[in-house]
Amino acid sequence: MKRFFYIPLLFLFLCNCKKDKINTQPDEIMKPLVGKWYLVEVEQIVNGEKVWVPFAGYETVYLNFRFDGILIDENGKTGCCSPYIYIINNRRFEVKPRTSVSYSANCSTFNCGVAFCSTYNIEPNGNQMMIARCSSARSKYVRAE
Repeated sequence: MKRFFYIPLLFLFLCNCKKDKINTQPDEIMKPLVGKWYLVEVEQIVNGEKVWVPFAGYETVYLNFRFDGILIDENGKTGCCSPYIYIINNRRFEVKPRTSVSYSANCSTFNCGVAFCSTYNIEPNGNQMMIARCSSARSKYVRAE
């Protein structure tokens, strides 16, 4: 008789098991950054003054922020030496992947070294944003989408 009681309990237990859903909504602080951006100007010092100079590279430089802050390329892969802290309008955001991350190379062979910058200071303003990477000059990006 007890066996008949356990069968419905087992069925209820199995029905209540469900996978945790991954939250793919960006945090409020990340919302203005999510999407694709392209570099338009860089800050340089000319005659002792900081001025904005149009970016004159051969190829367009893109940044693509995923919903959780991971920087990805056009193929959805991230680099080995990506930043893990953003200061967005003076508010700290720690980059933590919420879904699996594919890397563009074998990161076990990479040495990020002294050129690695773990923190980006980001100032979004509508469809423009400025990024300062550690001690380097600021860069101005415009939303591509």
